[in-house]
Amino acid sequence: MTIRYLIALLALAAAFAAPARAAAVPGKDVPVVDKIEAAGLPTGRHDFYLSVAARASGQPYLVPVIVLKGAEPGLRLGLFAAIHGDELAGIRVIHELAAGIDPKTLKGTLLMVPGLNQPGLEAGNRHFISGSGSGFRTDLNRTMPGEMKGDAAERYAADLWHGVMAGQVDRVVDLHTQTRGTAYPLFVFADFSNAVARQMAFDLMPDMIKNDPGEGGTVETTFMKSGIPAVTFEIGMPERFDPALTTRAHDGIINLMRRAEMITGRAMPPARQPIVGSSYSNVTTDEGGLAVIHVALLDPVKQGQLLATLYDPFGREIATYRAPHEGHVLSVATDPRREPGAMLVRILR
Repeated sequence: MTIRYLIALLALAAAFAAPARAAAVPGKDVPVVDKIEAAGLPTGRHDFYLSVAARASGQPYLVPVIVLKGAEPGLRLGLFAAIHGDELAGIRVIHELAAGIDPKTLKGTLLMVPGLNQPGLEAGNRHFISGSGSGFRTDLNRTMPGEMKGDAAERYAADLWHGVMAGQVDRVVDLHTQTRGTAYPLFVFADFSNAVARQMAFDLMPDMIKNDPGEGGTVETTFMKSGIPAVTFEIGMPERFDPALTTRAHDGIINLMRRAEMITGRAMPPARQPIVGSSYSNVTTDEGGLAVIHVALLDPVKQGQLLATLYDPFGREIATYRAPHEGHVLSVATDPRREPGAMLVRILR
């Protein structure tokens, strides 16, 4: 046996004898459950992974859930974020609330889901992405409360509904942003026919509110139909954490919680009254091109006012677009690339 061969054998033996280094796995100590039962939890913070549906491999999706169980009984508030996988701001708002609220001084329960749509989050996409059809896309926020014997997206939605939503909360704020390539201010959809939902909208202290009857399959409307007051809270732009807007959204939820006497302090009226409307119009392109937007979020506009100019690849003007009615700017395109039929400006009437 040569000296070189002996050294190699000794090195190999040492490698096998050395203790294995454990890999750092974030959240590895978090229990995995099929259903959240917040009522039986003791006072404190509780983190869970909710096992939801299954991938084509048979492995379940794991949805993070944070429960802050107060020391005294009170309202159960549900906060849900990122049912659209590119709408991330609500995740940061939930993280800030979870870190800043002491369950020992909390009345009631704060149930928070920082990432409802795990397939969409992983894909960086608004939709639920299933394996069928090389990546079939479904809007989960038009699919609630799901269907236990439906397709992959419907089953996923049903597991969310029955696992963490239904029967767990008394009020709901569903956290969103505008979709990719566009922006909102701090904005709330609320059905004013429900007095509690209306008050929630103002307590959140947004820039704008739309009195809106809701749309089938959304988190907000599904809860409203089940008798739970709910609103949709839009927090700016997708795919980013905007500190100014996430801080304002956090403060709005704290204000709402004070109104509900979940935490101490007096609910405050907004420093500036929000702009309230009951309808909006989308100004859309007639053909593709590169858009320059001439107005900003919250701007008042008059009928006929110039809103946008569309250019071709050589910088030649293709078309101009004007306001169809007076109102305030609710949303604008942030991506200059506009396909035919794409939104340029949305005006709240």
